[in-house]
Amino acid sequence: MTSPPDVPPDASTSVPAPTPAAHHRPWGWIAACVVLVIAAVGLAIWAFGLQSDLDDQRTQTDQAQQQAQQANEQIDALSGQVDDISQTVDETSNELAQSGADARQNAQDAIDGLKSKLESIKGQIEQAAASSDGSSP
Repeated sequence: MTSPPDVPPDASTSVPAPTPAAHHRPWGWIAACVVLVIAAVGLAIWAFGLQSDLDDQRTQTDQAQQQAQQANEQIDALSGQVDDISQTVDETSNELAQSGADARQNAQDAIDGLKSKLESIKGQIEQAAASSDGSSP
């Protein structure tokens, strides 16, 4: 028996030709990439927030340092003024003490002068009294 010419020999035993496999997407890798992108975006937002907070803190620190420096300058100025006032008070106190000593000396001189005048007047009164006692019979 011969086989018909258009039928391949032993077609019942031949292996069918491989058909191309159905193309399917790797959903696991896509999901993992999406999660990583979302995590990266979240970290970037968090980092920008931290940078903003850090900038605010630096600004506040700079302002506090400037205020502290101004306060120190004011304290130095006030300290200088207090020193000047203290020196003026000391000088005035010394002048007052000297004036008091001068006034005491002037008062003492005046008292001594008055005492001598009183002694002189007393002597004159005693002489006048003695002469008036001696002149009356």
